[in-house]
Amino acid sequence: MSQTLNMQVDGQSLRMDGVINTRALRQFVQTLDDNPGLREVVLGRIDGSLDDEVVAEMGYTLRERGLATRMLPSSEVFSGGVDLFLAGVQRTVPAGAVVGVHEWETSFGSARDYPRDSRQHEPTRGYIEDMLGSDAFYWFTVEAASFNDVHVMTRDELIRYGVVTR
Repeated sequence: MSQTLNMQVDGQSLRMDGVINTRALRQFVQTLDDNPGLREVVLGRIDGSLDDEVVAEMGYTLRERGLATRMLPSSEVFSGGVDLFLAGVQRTVPAGAVVGVHEWETSFGSARDYPRDSRQHEPTRGYIEDMLGSDAFYWFTVEAASFNDVHVMTRDELIRYGVVTR
């Protein structure tokens, strides 16, 4: 798994592939600033993230700029990449695209190790609630698969939890 995030501008689209790392926020903001005509972020293959705070900052930036997020039929987006995808004002996942989720884990434990009212849930739970208007998707990801596994979402789940808007 590559530890870098590649960004490529094509007209009104910004294509992203790789892993969201600590340098991704600066790169993302610079790319948006340099390309004011961008209307959407297309996620190709995103294997996840190395820094959840960076994902949240990128997500809030994406939302503030009014950008849509879209996957391709060949897209595979996992973990923190899914969290970034949620920031789109419009979110499109075509047939064939893979959306994979699981609980988070740190050196102190995993999401399931903490009671629901624990402050450990707050950063990601709050972000998802900000993006979707509800934290139901957060709790779904915690229960869907352990950190060392992945749950590939069904079309029904994508609709039920508001991951897609169309």
